[in-house]
Amino acid sequence: MEPIPDLPLRTIPPLVTTEAKPSTSAWEFSVGGGAVYAPRYEGAANDRLRFMPLLGASYNDGRFFISLLRGIGYNFSEVKNMQYGVRISPRLGRRESADPHLSGMGNIGFTPEAGLFFNRRFAPWYVSSGISAGSHGTHVEAGAGIGFPVSALDRLGVGINLNWGDSKFNQTYFGVTDAQAAASGNVLTTYSASAGIKDYAVTANWLHNYNRSWFSTAGLSYKWLAGSAKQSPLTQRDSAGSANFLVGYRF
Repeated sequence: MEPIPDLPLRTIPPLVTTEAKPSTSAWEFSVGGGAVYAPRYEGAANDRLRFMPLLGASYNDGRFFISLLRGIGYNFSEVKNMQYGVRISPRLGRRESADPHLSGMGNIGFTPEAGLFFNRRFAPWYVSSGISAGSHGTHVEAGAGIGFPVSALDRLGVGINLNWGDSKFNQTYFGVTDAQAAASGNVLTTYSASAGIKDYAVTANWLHNYNRSWFSTAGLSYKWLAGSAKQSPLTQRDSAGSANFLVGYRF
């Protein structure tokens, strides 16, 4: 079964081929890595190149999955064109040392998030959604797009997505407390972020299968910050692009 596209960078690409698929184990694994060129943090004036690991496993045609990108979860749906379930996913933090403009803000630690997801395909169109909550707050992601093969071994996807955060989530990443403002030498002003749409983006992804095992995926996206995220004193640039390239091996 071909997976419905999930939110950006959260799926292991399916094999696209006209050949019959051989009998395999119920477990499937993917390993690899690549690079992502993106802002140093959301709203940063400058970009940086970072390594992106790819490590994941799935069981029973993807019903159970575990990966660095998607977290750990289970899809309860038995319908080919629908996915819904639960997952625990990683929410990466932010280091003060990532950019001079974060001086005085301190570090935001890594935290796990519990969430729900729902994806639906209306071939060739799809919609995807998820809600996650953790110690940094609650946020909702929603996306839609179109995915289609351009050859027996290549697939192209184009989509849009939107992110909403509650006041705690937006405050964590875009708010500035009195203590943080003082620690910055009053370069930053105190700011209280409120709940609302955090950002929206357009995305494009190209998947190429070299053979049944090796694949690569290249992606481009452009994001616009909105609401409290856009107005935050931490935001030096309210829109920015990013690019990524990954090479992986399935077995």
